[in-house]
Amino acid sequence: MKPFVFPKFVLAGSRLLGLLWLALTAGCSSYEEETLKMTAALRGGDFGKAVGVATKNLSNAAEVDRLLWQLELGATQRAIGAFAASAAAFDGALEMVALWDTKPDVLLSREALSALNNMSSLPYRGTSYDRILLSTYQALNYLALAQYDQARVALNLALQRQVEAVEANARRIERAQEEAARSGAKGGDKKSYDARKTLESKQFRGEMDSNYAETRQMRAYADYVNPFSVWLHGVFFMTHAADNGDVERAYKSLERVAQMVPDNPTVQADYAQITERRQAGAQAVVSFEPVTYVIFETGLAPVRQEIKINVPLFIATSKVPYVGAAFPKLVFSRSRPAELSIRAGAKNAPVLAQPIVSMDSVIATDFDNALPEIATRTLVSTLTKAALSYAINETADQAMRKNDGGAGLLVWLLSRIGTATYSYATTAADLRTWHSLPQEIHIARVPTPADRVLRLTLKPSSGEHKVHLPEGTVNVVHVRSIAPGHPPVISLFVLKPYHHENGLTMRQEKCLRHGSLLSPTRFE
Repeated sequence: MKPFVFPKFVLAGSRLLGLLWLALTAGCSSYEEETLKMTAALRGGDFGKAVGVATKNLSNAAEVDRLLWQLELGATQRAIGAFAASAAAFDGALEMVALWDTKPDVLLSREALSALNNMSSLPYRGTSYDRILLSTYQALNYLALAQYDQARVALNLALQRQVEAVEANARRIERAQEEAARSGAKGGDKKSYDARKTLESKQFRGEMDSNYAETRQMRAYADYVNPFSVWLHGVFFMTHAADNGDVERAYKSLERVAQMVPDNPTVQADYAQITERRQAGAQAVVSFEPVTYVIFETGLAPVRQEIKINVPLFIATSKVPYVGAAFPKLVFSRSRPAELSIRAGAKNAPVLAQPIVSMDSVIATDFDNALPEIATRTLVSTLTKAALSYAINETADQAMRKNDGGAGLLVWLLSRIGTATYSYATTAADLRTWHSLPQEIHIARVPTPADRVLRLTLKPSSGEHKVHLPEGTVNVVHVRSIAPGHPPVISLFVLKPYHHENGLTMRQEKCLRHGSLLSPTRFE
C-alpha cells in the first residue's frame, strides 16, 4: 500500500487559512481593548488618562487605524484645553485624510484582503461626520489660539466637507451596486453566488429592518449636515466680517441653521443680529455689545457593536461548515444628556444651554447611508470565504474516498476543523469609530456681566463652577462633560478681542467713563 500523502491543495489551503487568521485577527482585539480603556477613562472624568491612552496607541497604530487615533488624540487634548497640541494632532489627521483622498476609492490589494478577512483590514479613511467635525474642532483650536485667518480656512473647509459628503455617498452607492452585480456574473452552477439575490431576499431584508429600525428612526437632519458646524461658521463671519461678502456668508449660514433648529434661542438671536446688520448696509457702523457664548459638549456618541446574521447564501451545499455574516450596529447611550445652567450676574435668572445638534442623529444618518455598501461588502466577503472553504473541503472529501484508512479521515477532519475555525475567526464586523465625540452639543448666549463672572451648574449637579471671563468683546466658554457626578472640564477664549480707538483696554475705558483714569500705564 502506498503511503498516504496529504493533497497539496489541502496543505496549502490550510496554511493560508492559518496565516490569515493569525495575521488578520491580531490587531482587532487590541484595538477594541484600547478603545475600552480610553472610554473608561473618559467616563471616569480622567481626560488626562484618555490623552495618554490615545498617545500610546497612535505611536503603535497600524497604518489602517492611524487616522482614528489621530482623531482621538486631538479631541481629548482639545477637551483639556491643550489647544496647540490638539491643533498639531488634527493637522496630522488632515494630512492623512488628504493622503487617502489621493488614492483610489478601491485599493485592489486591500479589497482582496478584506474579502478574505473583513472590512476592518481596510484603511480607516474617516466618515463624513468625522471630516466635518475634524475641521470644526480645528477651527475652535485656532480661535482659542487667536489664529483667526486659519480659523476662517478651517470653517470654510467644514462646510465644503458637507458638499463633498453628498458626492461621496453617490459614488459609494454606485460602487456597492457594481460589486453586487459582479458577484452574480461568476457562473450559473450551484456554487455560484449572487449578492443581489441575498440583498433582495425577504429573509435578509427582514433581518436588516429588525436590527436597524432604531438607527433609521434617529435620522433628523438633511444628509451630512451638522448644525453646530454651520452655526459656528455663521458666528465667526458675523463677528469677524471684513467686508459685505463676509456678512453675506454669515447671513446664509445663520439663516440655514435657524431653519434647522428653530427652537434654539441662541441661533435665533444670532440670526436676528446678522439680519439687522445685513439690512443696515455697507456704511453701517458695527458695534457689538459684550456677549459670551457657552458651548457645552455632553455625553459620548454611539459606539458600534457586532451582530451576527445567518443569511441565505444561495450556495446549497453541506461542504460549507459555517455560513454567517457579521454586521456593525450602532449602540446609543441610554443615559439622558446632562444640562448646563448659566447665571450671568448675581441678579440675573439662570438660562439653560439648549441643544443645537444631536450627534446621535448625525452619526445615525451617516451610518444608514453607508449601510448598503457595508452589507454588500460583508456578503461578498462571506461568499469568498465560503467558496474557499468549499474548495478545501471538497478536496478533503476526495482524499478520504480514495483512502479509506485513518489518514484520509484525518485529512477530512483537519479540513473541517480548519475551515470552520477560519470562518468563525474572520467573521467579524468593522467596529472602528471616533469614540470621544459627544452625544449632544448645546449652546447659550448671555450678556457678559459687569463682574465678568459666569456661574455654571451641571444638572445632575456637580456643584457650581465660577468662570472668570477675559477682556473680550465676544468670549467663548467651552464645557465638556461625559458622565454625571464628575466635574466638567472648562476652557475659555476670546472670539472677538476688545478694541478701543485710543488703544485702551476694557478696564481702562471703564475707569475713564467713571473719571478715574490717570494714566494708561496705571493698569499695566
